Amino acid sequence: MTLRLTAGGAEVPVCSMRAMADPVSGAVDIAELAALLRERRTKAGLSLRELSAETGVPFATLSRVESGRLPDLTTFRSIVGWLGVPPERFFPTPRLRNETTPEVIAMVLRSDSTLTEQARDQLTSTIQQMYTVLTASNQTVKMQLRSHGLFSPEASDLLADLLRRMQEKLLEEQGGAA
Repeated sequence: MTLRLTAGGAEVPVCSMRAMADPVSGAVDIAELAALLRERRTKAGLSLRELSAETGVPFATLSRVESGRLPDLTTFRSIVGWLGVPPERFFPTPRLRNETTPEVIAMVLRSDSTLTEQARDQLTSTIQQMYTVLTASNQTVKMQLRSHGLFSPEASDLLADLLRRMQEKLLEEQGGAA
């Protein structure tokens, strides 16, 4: 989810919330790739040389992949294309960070050099309070934001949309309907 604010007529991305991958999780699951390649090749009754002729990947390279060596990107693409599976199958699922949404937003606000310390504190406090209320019950929360020009009408609309999506996600995670 990316939060964008309008500044001077231009839309500016302010915050992007996404799964953070574990630094070592970017590696290809070579064991699964090797096993699937060997299994499909054997089922098709192909030798490594025949598969090489079919895929354009050198015989020695296919042999190395089947023995657990990591292929280069071009070879990887050729192999998954021949296997007919999506490449992401061989990448581990990203591990989600443990921070709560308000903590992530607070980190982004702290790194925003255009905000004063007081503005950061006000925004962080407001978001934490709204998040607490929204997670405590399914009631609708209404509030008026008047912060001496801190919120433009567009920013207020974006914040309301962000909070609505946060609430929908929380309800979805709790098994309720949004």
